[in-house]
Amino acid sequence: MDIEIQNELVQHLSQFITPTRREKLEVILQDRTRYLVPVLEDLNQPHNMSAAIRSIECLGLQDVCVVEQQSRFAPHAGVSKGSSNWVSVNRFARPGRNNTEECFADLRAKGYRVFVTSPHMQDMPLSRVPLDKKIALVFGAEERGISLYAQENADGHVHIPMFGFTESFNVSVSIALCCYELTSRIRASSSIAWRLTEDEKAAIRLEWLRTLVRGAECLEREFLSL
Repeated sequence: MDIEIQNELVQHLSQFITPTRREKLEVILQDRTRYLVPVLEDLNQPHNMSAAIRSIECLGLQDVCVVEQQSRFAPHAGVSKGSSNWVSVNRFARPGRNNTEECFADLRAKGYRVFVTSPHMQDMPLSRVPLDKKIALVFGAEERGISLYAQENADGHVHIPMFGFTESFNVSVSIALCCYELTSRIRASSSIAWRLTEDEKAAIRLEWLRTLVRGAECLEREFLSL
């Protein structure tokens, strides 16, 4: 969509939400980031999927990549609390393809360095993950863990230091802990350009208004036909 038309449409749809909601939308948008992207590879438990999306949205991450090689991504709406309405879910689920490979290729084309998380391949602790480039962090399912392709083709392997007898956290807890640690470091840096560009904000603003405004599809169609 042409940026001028997009901005006019945003102004039009903004009339149908309260000033308080408009202000909240802008406040949240200012702190959104695409510098860190979680990758959920074949998560197979709806509760974990939902809890992961909820944590990702709460931490201000805009994008999440979902790889569906063996398991369909079907989060439980009651657990996610509508958080999937506010994040961009990029799904890689083509039959007969290596969807992890396609996800990695897409991320690298966008300038991301790809790390995988695993308690078995302790390359570096989470606190030492370099932040000089955008980061994609891959998480696998509870039982299977990350795929062999992901293990062998990542740019690095990271782990959360453990101090108990239990080998690892639940995957949704791991996602929340890792994303909190990295987003805290990213936001605290004075040298990282982690905020969205104005064009990115404009596109996301429109998507959020389409979610917030009742009957947005009809209103948009009427507006564009004028």
